[in-house]
Amino acid sequence: MASPQQSLDYTKDRQHELQENIQGVEHDIKAAYQSSSASNQSGNPPRLVAVSKLKPASDIKVLYDLGYRHFGENYIQELVDKSQLLPADIQWHFIGNLQSNKAKQLVQGVPEGALWAVETLASGKTAGLLEKAVAAQRADARLQVYIQVNTSQEDVKSGVDPLPEGSAASPTAKDHELVKLATYILEECPHLHLLGLMTIGSFSASHDPTKPNPDFALLCTTRRELFSYFSNHAAPSRKQTLGDKLPKGEEGWELSMGMSADFEAAVKQGTSGVRVGTRIFGEREKKVKVGDNAAVTK
Repeated sequence: MASPQQSLDYTKDRQHELQENIQGVEHDIKAAYQSSSASNQSGNPPRLVAVSKLKPASDIKVLYDLGYRHFGENYIQELVDKSQLLPADIQWHFIGNLQSNKAKQLVQGVPEGALWAVETLASGKTAGLLEKAVAAQRADARLQVYIQVNTSQEDVKSGVDPLPEGSAASPTAKDHELVKLATYILEECPHLHLLGLMTIGSFSASHDPTKPNPDFALLCTTRRELFSYFSNHAAPSRKQTLGDKLPKGEEGWELSMGMSADFEAAVKQGTSGVRVGTRIFGEREKKVKVGDNAAVTK
């Protein structure tokens, strides 16, 4: 294996290229944010997570040296390897398909405190194993998580079903998989913090700039319905149990949506953060790895 110094070396040309790319993305984020309606604005432009999937650690070091700290990875082993090589204050986002049997590997492999969030939590089993792994690290440790919602209802994508408009008031709302997963995290996982909801727009919706992205609109609706359920329709005993674990308003739960092809639409529709890879780092070679192969960025 190459030494850390060799692995993190980069050229001036690559530095210039990446700096130009990420500044272009930031410019587009700011422009989209400023053109969005006031109701979607939280006071600050959305967080930019630079996704370096299959790119060398030296590319991340370029952006780190330029002041960036939020980076995302799709593959567990790649995240583990890079997190052990790069500076400890990087805030890592795991955005790939997380199988339950890999939860412990992810938590234990990344230096303590460096895993900023897992954005692709989609089952109670995985939540329970993440909870156990984080608790084993330190009694007061907490890991931020997003629940992944399959807004486009595509079989090839992970995620729980969305909550359509008005569903929070339904007598069966408590049995919906998203409500059950959120309840489990809030009530049974003291070492996990439900930060918000995440989705991946469909290819067709993400490449149609003529209208708002319906997948992003549905995630906004889903957040509103989820908050409405806990605030207005859950059993009084449950609301009392949850207490300050719930945000004061629906905006207290973040939305993670938008990638290279559609982040401007996501910004205009109220996302809290975007996950951008190709627009910053350039095209990648295809990679297929059994058990850890769901891509969450283009």
